[in-house]
Amino acid sequence: MYVFLLASGAILLASAVALSIVLGAVVRRQASSNTLSDLSHATSVALTSKRAGDLLASPAAVATVSRQLLRNPNIAKVEIVRGGRITPRASEPDQVVYQEPLHAQNGRRGLLLVFSRPIDASSGAGSYTRFIWPSVALVFLALFVMLVLLAHVASQALRRRRRALRQQSEALRDAYRRLEQSSLEAIESLNAAVDAKDPSTAGHSQRVEEIAVRIGRELQLEPARLELLQIGALFHDIGKLAVPDAILLKPGRLTRQEYEVMKRHCNDGARIVDRFGPLRPVVSTIRHHHECWSGHGYPAGLEGEAIPIEASIVGVADSWDAMTTNRPYKAMLSVELAREEVERCRGTQFRPDVVDALLSALEQDPEVFTPLDAQLGTSDEKSRIPHPPIATQTEAFDLGEA
Repeated sequence: MYVFLLASGAILLASAVALSIVLGAVVRRQASSNTLSDLSHATSVALTSKRAGDLLASPAAVATVSRQLLRNPNIAKVEIVRGGRITPRASEPDQVVYQEPLHAQNGRRGLLLVFSRPIDASSGAGSYTRFIWPSVALVFLALFVMLVLLAHVASQALRRRRRALRQQSEALRDAYRRLEQSSLEAIESLNAAVDAKDPSTAGHSQRVEEIAVRIGRELQLEPARLELLQIGALFHDIGKLAVPDAILLKPGRLTRQEYEVMKRHCNDGARIVDRFGPLRPVVSTIRHHHECWSGHGYPAGLEGEAIPIEASIVGVADSWDAMTTNRPYKAMLSVELAREEVERCRGTQFRPDVVDALLSALEQDPEVFTPLDAQLGTSDEKSRIPHPPIATQTEAFDLGEA
């Protein structure tokens, strides 16, 4: 606001100076024009008195003409010069503004001279121009004061409006945060319901989340992407809510038809999460976490770099936890055997750089990749279950492979 007032004041000051100069010039020009017009008119009136011919002989006629002309304040004096010639006098400040040849009846000649002092002194134009400057200054000062008052009032109104908008914005953000938290808690409850259906997979989503985040850090993902990776890993199996319990809890291997139903959980989970705005960035992670680097995964059969890296990370983390935990239909693998399996599938099922990051993180933080069952020494290295077969095979499928 201060910059605006300073700029406005400078503009008003410049305008006042320019207007004063213009008005002064106009007044002086008009005064000069008026003076010449008045002199011409006064002289014409005097000469039409029909006494011009007697001016050389009659002092009374000269006095009469002088009285008539001197009524004009611009005329300094009137003189009659005999002989028809003007003798210049340097000391005279007055100027001859009108002259008329005279001819007397006796043959004598002369001149009627009308003198006027400089316009600034005789017409009052100088005094008028002196009043222009303070008058214009007062007018523009009043305008500037009004502008300051108007700006002050407008500024106060804007401040009040801004405070009100800030309060409303804070209230809306708070309401949105509460709604977002409530929605997130609802989705977390749904996700927990998936784990609760099968006690053997309890804590699976949290373990996949932890492993995926550790791999993401090893890959030096940005904090914002790490946060999305964490959310995508946590909710990667939420689509299993739509899988019938008879298939989801089946202790044996799945038939081909059952496996096709199980494969739908990727798209179902993506649709569930897509309904919640803040989680939409992780939809692709949930939908494609079962894609294979070779292109034989599901649901879209993406290949290589076409698979989002977050989905590849979650897919490796999901497989690692499935291999290293006990399930009713298979015993868990040891960390060493799981590592061999991941290395074997590098470049076919798993993204190579993600596998490298997992192995590097495994060396640095082995406790993140070692589930509680393995820490208690309940693994059975002889019970090695092959990694998930691809969808083109015809034999039955195992639940853990989905």
